[in-house]
Amino acid sequence: MNISWYEREQLLAEITKKLEYAEVILDIGCGIRPQELIKPKVHICCEPFGQYIDYLQKEVEKTALGNYIIIKAKWQEAVEIFPSKSVDSIFLLDVIEHLNKEVGIKLLKPTEDIARRQIVIFTTLGFMPQEHPDQKDAWGLDGGVWQTHRSGWWPEDFDEQWDIFGCRDFHTHDNMANQLKVPMGAFWAIKTYR
Repeated sequence: MNISWYEREQLLAEITKKLEYAEVILDIGCGIRPQELIKPKVHICCEPFGQYIDYLQKEVEKTALGNYIIIKAKWQEAVEIFPSKSVDSIFLLDVIEHLNKEVGIKLLKPTEDIARRQIVIFTTLGFMPQEHPDQKDAWGLDGGVWQTHRSGWWPEDFDEQWDIFGCRDFHTHDNMANQLKVPMGAFWAIKTYR
């Protein structure tokens, strides 16, 4: 495993250099914000929550782009739907920390089998508490339960086949825009098939 640490302002630029172009991307758990780092020919969004899907469909209609496919599915279902080596790259941005760690570890293996080129994960560095007791998420939708953090991840949770790019003080605010007393880190884990 190769670990590189960056300042907050540098991290995204460094990640962008490491991403390979992909014609078909599977974006698992994208919520209302599909990844925008790569513009593929086909962008498959797997999202389990109905309100987020409705929002996504309206946004896709506004863009007049025909390259989005939206599928209602959890990560567990996505690994059953997509056959081996069926997409170029898989993105799991702010997803893995929403599952119990045992479930996340279990789902990583079949996910690795689906990708032909890369798997790209973004998550907090360690456990960052996040709950929405009123069930309202940061966008005013009813997705609070989907936004609860259930696990914390560290670079050591990924084996030597993954490249890790992190920032020790990435998050200065929580997802409701409240300033944190102590900044929290975040990292990208990227597995590239060579």
